[in-house]
Amino acid sequence: MRDRHARMLDLAVGVMDAEDPEHVWSLLTEELLTALDATLVVVKEEPWTRERGRVALRSYGTEPYGTGAEDLHDESVRRRIREGYPFAGHYGGGGDRAPQSAARIAGGRVWRHSATADALHRAFGTRHMLGIPFPGTGPHVSGFVVHRPGGDFTVHDVRYATRAQPLLKAAARHRSLLNGLRAVPGGDRTRRANRSLAAPLTPRELNVLHLLATGLPADSMARRLGISPRTVHKHLHALYRKLGAADRLDAVLRAQDAGLLAGAGGPREPGARPSPGR
Repeated sequence: MRDRHARMLDLAVGVMDAEDPEHVWSLLTEELLTALDATLVVVKEEPWTRERGRVALRSYGTEPYGTGAEDLHDESVRRRIREGYPFAGHYGGGGDRAPQSAARIAGGRVWRHSATADALHRAFGTRHMLGIPFPGTGPHVSGFVVHRPGGDFTVHDVRYATRAQPLLKAAARHRSLLNGLRAVPGGDRTRRANRSLAAPLTPRELNVLHLLATGLPADSMARRLGISPRTVHKHLHALYRKLGAADRLDAVLRAQDAGLLAGAGGPREPGARPSPGR
Protein backbone atom coordinates (compact mmCIF):
# COMPACT_ATOMS: atom_id res chain seq x y z
CA MET A 1 0.00 0.00 0.00
CA ARG A 2 2.89 2.37 0.76
CA ASP A 3 4.23 1.74 -2.75
CA ARG A 4 0.86 2.69 -4.19
CA HIS A 5 0.77 5.93 -2.23
CA ALA A 6 4.35 6.79 -3.19
CA ARG A 7 3.50 6.23 -6.86
CA MET A 8 0.40 8.38 -6.44
CA LEU A 9 2.56 11.28 -5.24
CA ASP A 10 4.94 10.76 -8.17
CA LEU A 11 1.93 10.68 -10.46
CA ALA A 12 0.65 14.02 -9.15
CA VAL A 13 4.03 15.64 -9.77
CA GLY A 14 4.26 14.12 -13.25
CA VAL A 15 0.77 15.28 -14.23
CA MET A 16 1.32 18.85 -13.10
CA ASP A 17 4.62 19.00 -15.01
CA ALA A 18 3.06 17.64 -18.21
CA GLU A 19 2.68 20.01 -21.15
CA ASP A 20 1.18 17.45 -23.55
CA PRO A 21 -2.49 16.67 -22.74
CA GLU A 22 -2.17 13.15 -24.15
CA HIS A 23 0.76 12.49 -21.82
CA VAL A 24 -1.59 13.10 -18.88
CA TRP A 25 -3.82 10.17 -19.90
CA SER A 26 -0.73 8.04 -20.48
CA LEU A 27 0.51 8.70 -16.94
CA LEU A 28 -2.89 8.01 -15.40
CA THR A 29 -3.62 4.81 -17.27
CA GLU A 30 -0.14 3.37 -16.69
CA GLU A 31 -0.58 3.94 -12.96
CA LEU A 32 -4.03 2.33 -12.90
CA LEU A 33 -2.81 -0.66 -14.89
CA THR A 34 0.10 -1.17 -12.50
CA ALA A 35 -1.62 -0.47 -9.18
CA LEU A 36 -4.71 -2.54 -9.95
CA ASP A 37 -3.02 -5.44 -11.78
CA ALA A 38 -5.16 -4.66 -14.81
CA THR A 39 -4.79 -5.20 -18.56
CA LEU A 40 -7.09 -2.53 -19.99
CA VAL A 41 -8.40 0.91 -19.05
CA VAL A 42 -11.40 2.53 -20.74
CA VAL A 43 -11.33 6.33 -20.56
CA LYS A 44 -14.75 7.96 -20.50
CA GLU A 45 -13.99 11.65 -20.99
CA GLU A 46 -17.28 12.85 -22.43
CA PRO A 47 -20.97 11.88 -22.25
CA TRP A 48 -21.61 8.75 -24.27
CA THR A 49 -24.60 7.72 -26.29
CA ARG A 50 -25.11 4.36 -27.95
CA GLU A 51 -24.28 5.95 -31.31
CA ARG A 52 -21.41 8.37 -30.66
CA GLY A 53 -18.79 9.68 -28.25
CA ARG A 54 -15.06 8.97 -28.06
CA VAL A 55 -14.15 5.97 -25.91
CA ALA A 56 -10.40 5.58 -25.50
CA LEU A 57 -8.88 2.20 -24.66
CA ARG A 58 -5.42 1.77 -23.16
CA SER A 59 -3.53 -1.45 -22.40
CA TYR A 60 0.06 -2.58 -22.07
CA GLY A 61 1.98 -2.44 -25.30
CA THR A 62 -0.44 -0.11 -27.11
CA GLU A 63 -0.19 3.50 -28.17
CA PRO A 64 -0.89 6.00 -25.35
CA TYR A 65 -4.31 6.90 -26.75
CA GLY A 66 -5.59 3.57 -27.94
CA THR A 67 -8.34 2.30 -30.16
CA GLY A 68 -11.69 4.04 -30.02
CA ALA A 69 -14.82 1.98 -29.54
CA GLU A 70 -16.00 3.17 -32.96
CA ASP A 71 -12.97 1.34 -34.42
CA LEU A 72 -13.86 -2.02 -32.89
CA HIS A 73 -15.18 -4.44 -35.48
CA ASP A 74 -17.51 -6.30 -33.11
CA GLU A 75 -20.79 -4.37 -32.95
CA SER A 76 -21.86 -6.17 -29.77
CA VAL A 77 -18.71 -4.99 -27.98
CA ARG A 78 -19.22 -1.40 -29.13
CA ARG A 79 -22.81 -1.54 -27.91
CA ARG A 80 -21.89 -3.05 -24.54
CA ILE A 81 -19.17 -0.46 -23.91
CA ARG A 82 -21.52 2.40 -24.73
CA GLU A 83 -24.35 1.02 -22.60
CA GLY A 84 -21.95 1.10 -19.65
CA TYR A 85 -23.62 -1.71 -17.73
CA PRO A 86 -23.80 -1.75 -14.74
CA PHE A 87 -22.07 1.57 -14.05
CA ALA A 88 -24.36 3.86 -16.08
CA GLY A 89 -27.43 2.98 -14.03
CA HIS A 90 -25.57 2.86 -10.73
CA TYR A 91 -23.69 6.15 -10.99
CA GLY A 92 -26.11 8.04 -13.21
CA GLY A 93 -29.10 7.44 -10.97
CA GLY A 94 -27.87 9.25 -7.86
CA GLY A 95 -25.10 11.00 -6.04
CA ASP A 96 -23.04 7.91 -5.15
CA ARG A 97 -19.78 8.10 -7.09
CA ALA A 98 -17.73 5.72 -4.94
CA PRO A 99 -15.50 3.35 -6.96
CA GLN A 100 -16.93 -0.14 -7.17
CA SER A 101 -16.59 -3.31 -9.22
CA ALA A 102 -19.21 -4.45 -11.70
CA ALA A 103 -19.70 -7.75 -9.86
CA ARG A 104 -20.43 -6.00 -6.56
CA ILE A 105 -22.89 -3.59 -8.17
CA ALA A 106 -24.79 -6.18 -10.21
CA GLY A 107 -24.17 -9.21 -8.00
CA GLY A 108 -21.50 -11.80 -8.76
CA ARG A 109 -23.74 -14.38 -10.44
CA VAL A 110 -25.71 -11.79 -12.42
CA TRP A 111 -22.52 -10.15 -13.66
CA ARG A 112 -20.85 -13.41 -14.68
CA HIS A 113 -23.84 -14.41 -16.80
CA SER A 114 -24.47 -10.97 -18.30
CA ALA A 115 -24.15 -10.25 -22.01
CA THR A 116 -21.71 -7.43 -21.22
CA ALA A 117 -19.32 -9.68 -19.31
CA ASP A 118 -19.46 -12.23 -22.13
CA ALA A 119 -18.80 -9.63 -24.87
CA LEU A 120 -15.89 -8.02 -23.03
CA HIS A 121 -14.32 -11.39 -22.23
CA ARG A 122 -14.48 -12.41 -25.89
CA ALA A 123 -13.00 -9.09 -27.03
CA PHE A 124 -10.36 -8.44 -24.37
CA GLY A 125 -10.01 -11.60 -22.29
CA THR A 126 -11.07 -9.72 -19.15
CA ARG A 127 -13.65 -10.84 -16.61
CA HIS A 128 -14.00 -8.00 -14.10
CA MET A 129 -14.37 -4.22 -14.24
CA LEU A 130 -13.80 -1.50 -11.64
CA GLY A 131 -15.56 1.82 -12.15
CA ILE A 132 -13.70 4.94 -10.99
CA PRO A 133 -15.96 7.88 -11.81
CA PHE A 134 -14.95 11.49 -11.31
CA PRO A 135 -16.62 12.95 -8.21
CA GLY A 136 -19.64 15.12 -8.92
CA THR A 137 -23.35 15.00 -9.60
CA GLY A 138 -25.65 14.86 -12.60
CA PRO A 139 -26.79 12.21 -15.07
CA HIS A 140 -23.58 12.17 -17.12
CA VAL A 141 -20.68 10.24 -15.62
CA SER A 142 -17.06 10.52 -16.72
CA GLY A 143 -14.03 8.66 -15.46
CA PHE A 144 -12.25 5.34 -15.89
CA VAL A 145 -13.31 1.71 -16.16
CA VAL A 146 -10.46 -0.66 -15.33
CA HIS A 147 -10.57 -4.22 -16.71
CA ARG A 148 -8.70 -7.32 -15.63
CA PRO A 149 -8.89 -11.12 -15.94
CA GLY A 150 -8.86 -13.47 -12.96
CA GLY A 151 -10.53 -12.56 -9.67
CA ASP A 152 -12.67 -9.57 -8.80
CA PHE A 153 -11.15 -6.35 -7.46
CA THR A 154 -10.49 -6.54 -3.74
CA VAL A 155 -11.40 -4.23 -0.88
CA HIS A 156 -7.83 -2.90 -0.98
CA ASP A 157 -8.18 -2.17 -4.70
CA VAL A 158 -11.38 -0.23 -4.09
CA ARG A 159 -9.75 1.65 -1.21
CA TYR A 160 -6.86 2.65 -3.48
CA ALA A 161 -9.27 3.78 -6.21
CA THR A 162 -11.16 5.90 -3.68
CA ARG A 163 -7.95 7.60 -2.57
CA ALA A 164 -6.90 8.18 -6.18
CA GLN A 165 -10.29 9.54 -7.26
CA PRO A 166 -9.70 13.26 -6.46
CA LEU A 167 -6.29 13.13 -8.12
CA LEU A 168 -7.77 11.58 -11.26
CA LYS A 169 -10.39 14.34 -11.46
CA ALA A 170 -7.78 17.06 -10.93
CA ALA A 171 -5.62 15.49 -13.63
CA ALA A 172 -8.56 15.46 -16.04
CA ARG A 173 -9.13 19.16 -15.37
CA HIS A 174 -5.44 19.81 -15.95
CA ARG A 175 -5.67 17.96 -19.26
CA SER A 176 -8.65 20.11 -20.29
CA LEU A 177 -6.64 23.20 -19.38
CA LEU A 178 -3.73 22.03 -21.55
CA ASN A 179 -6.11 21.39 -24.45
CA GLY A 180 -7.52 24.89 -23.97
CA LEU A 181 -4.08 26.44 -24.10
CA ARG A 182 -3.25 24.53 -27.26
CA ALA A 183 -6.44 25.82 -28.89
CA VAL A 184 -5.44 29.47 -28.29
CA PRO A 185 -4.18 31.11 -31.53
CA GLY A 186 -0.41 31.44 -31.36
CA GLY A 187 -0.21 28.78 -28.67
CA ASP A 188 3.11 27.43 -29.96
CA ARG A 189 4.68 30.89 -29.83
CA THR A 190 3.31 31.36 -26.33
CA ARG A 191 4.87 28.10 -25.14
CA ARG A 192 8.24 29.06 -26.61
CA ALA A 193 8.06 32.49 -25.00
CA ASN A 194 7.10 30.97 -21.67
CA ARG A 195 10.02 28.53 -21.71
CA SER A 196 12.37 31.46 -22.27
CA LEU A 197 11.38 33.05 -18.95
CA ALA A 198 13.71 32.63 -15.97
CA ALA A 199 10.74 31.17 -14.07
CA PRO A 200 8.21 29.82 -16.62
CA LEU A 201 4.53 30.06 -15.81
CA THR A 202 2.66 26.84 -15.06
CA PRO A 203 -0.17 25.82 -17.40
CA ARG A 204 -2.68 26.96 -14.76
CA GLU A 205 -0.94 30.33 -14.41
CA LEU A 206 -0.99 30.75 -18.20
CA ASN A 207 -4.71 30.02 -18.18
CA VAL A 208 -5.26 32.63 -15.45
CA LEU A 209 -3.15 35.11 -17.41
CA HIS A 210 -5.34 34.75 -20.50
CA LEU A 211 -8.46 35.27 -18.41
CA LEU A 212 -6.83 38.25 -16.73
CA ALA A 213 -6.24 39.85 -20.12
CA THR A 214 -9.96 39.63 -20.91
CA GLY A 215 -10.81 41.74 -17.84
CA LEU A 216 -12.53 39.05 -15.79
CA PRO A 217 -12.55 39.59 -12.00
CA ALA A 218 -11.22 36.87 -9.70
CA ASP A 219 -14.66 35.47 -8.85
CA SER A 220 -15.49 35.01 -12.53
CA MET A 221 -12.11 33.39 -13.18
CA ALA A 222 -12.75 30.99 -10.33
CA ARG A 223 -16.11 29.94 -11.79
CA ARG A 224 -14.61 29.53 -15.25
CA LEU A 225 -11.75 27.36 -13.97
CA GLY A 226 -13.72 25.42 -11.33
CA ILE A 227 -11.45 26.56 -8.49
CA SER A 228 -11.86 28.89 -5.50
CA PRO A 229 -11.27 32.69 -5.67
CA ARG A 230 -8.55 32.20 -3.06
CA THR A 231 -6.71 29.84 -5.41
CA VAL A 232 -7.09 32.36 -8.24
CA HIS A 233 -5.44 35.03 -6.07
CA LYS A 234 -2.56 32.64 -5.33
CA HIS A 235 -2.05 32.20 -9.07
CA LEU A 236 -2.22 35.96 -9.58
CA HIS A 237 0.45 36.57 -6.94
CA ALA A 238 2.67 33.96 -8.64
CA LEU A 239 2.11 35.73 -11.97
CA TYR A 240 3.13 39.10 -10.52
CA ARG A 241 6.26 37.62 -8.99
CA LYS A 242 7.39 35.76 -12.10
CA LEU A 243 6.66 38.69 -14.42
CA GLY A 244 8.02 41.32 -12.02
CA ALA A 245 4.68 43.11 -12.15
CA ALA A 246 3.15 45.44 -9.57
CA ASP A 247 -0.51 44.88 -10.40
CA ARG A 248 -2.91 43.37 -12.93
CA LEU A 249 -2.41 45.98 -15.64
CA ASP A 250 1.36 45.80 -15.32
CA ALA A 251 1.19 42.00 -15.50
CA VAL A 252 -0.79 42.06 -18.76
CA LEU A 253 1.54 44.65 -20.31
CA ARG A 254 4.65 42.69 -19.35
CA ALA A 255 3.09 39.45 -20.58
CA GLN A 256 2.30 41.06 -23.93
CA ASP A 257 5.85 42.37 -24.24
CA ALA A 258 7.18 38.87 -23.43
CA GLY A 259 5.02 37.31 -26.15
CA LEU A 260 2.84 35.39 -23.71
CA LEU A 261 -0.44 36.88 -24.92
CA ALA A 262 -0.06 36.61 -28.67
CA GLY A 263 -3.30 34.63 -28.73
CA ALA A 264 -5.17 37.40 -26.92
CA GLY A 265 -4.82 39.91 -29.71
CA GLY A 266 -1.17 39.86 -30.77
CA PRO A 267 1.66 42.18 -29.82
CA ARG A 268 0.70 45.42 -28.18
CA GLU A 269 0.52 48.54 -30.36
CA PRO A 270 2.52 51.53 -29.10
CA GLY A 271 0.47 53.37 -26.53
CA ALA A 272 -2.20 50.66 -26.34
CA ARG A 273 -3.21 49.70 -22.82
CA PRO A 274 -5.46 46.77 -21.87
CA SER A 275 -8.05 47.26 -19.18
CA PRO A 276 -8.16 44.12 -17.01
CA GLY A 277 -10.87 44.07 -14.36
CA ARG A 278 -10.08 44.55 -10.74
